[in-house]
Amino acid sequence: MLEYILFFSVIATISFVPIIGPYISMFNTMVHESAHALVATLTGGQVVAISIFRNTSGLAEFRHRSWFGRVLTYAAGYPLASVFSVAYLYALSMDLFLYVGMAIFLLLAYNLLFWVRNLVGWIWVLTVILGLSFLYYNEYMYWYEIVLNIIGLSLLVQAFITCWIIFVLSVKQRDQAGDTTMLAKSTFLPASFWGFTFLAQGTVFFIMGSLIWFGFDPVKRIIEIVF
Repeated sequence: MLEYILFFSVIATISFVPIIGPYISMFNTMVHESAHALVATLTGGQVVAISIFRNTSGLAEFRHRSWFGRVLTYAAGYPLASVFSVAYLYALSMDLFLYVGMAIFLLLAYNLLFWVRNLVGWIWVLTVILGLSFLYYNEYMYWYEIVLNIIGLSLLVQAFITCWIIFVLSVKQRDQAGDTTMLAKSTFLPASFWGFTFLAQGTVFFIMGSLIWFGFDPVKRIIEIVF
């Protein structure tokens, strides 16, 4: 347990270290923007481009004729990033490192080929793909698993932190609060409502992901309760 706590604390701290922190935090940015792009595609929209910036912010550009599809697309980023982080850590807890690595590789490769359209994004995606491929094909499995764990904890921590950030922005700068501003314009519900919604779900999934990291199996627990 002490080992897990120390590792968790180190990764949470690294997220705020210059250069290294932003590089790792871009995993959450990529998942967040990919969620927008995926939902836009599934609801009949067209993805124009995804951009990833050095300050870890991102932008998913899309076109949508459907009001409902547009609202779902705006709303998808934060919840799906939270869900992804928990699913990722749960897979690691089941020792599915090979499948997690494949999922990350496929996500990045697809983005590189079809969605990412800026230089910073291209460089970041390529370096991650090359780095993971190098570790795997040279059978540095210890370091490969360490890197996957780092990515997983970073996803969990950053998904939670960004939910807090968007909540604060939705209250203090509601006209410049990213997804919550766009949702407010599309639904006439205030940006703060969406900010609180994102924060609430982010908190729930952060707690769930943390419990998984420290050894709790939610699927097993649910089965025990139901049956």
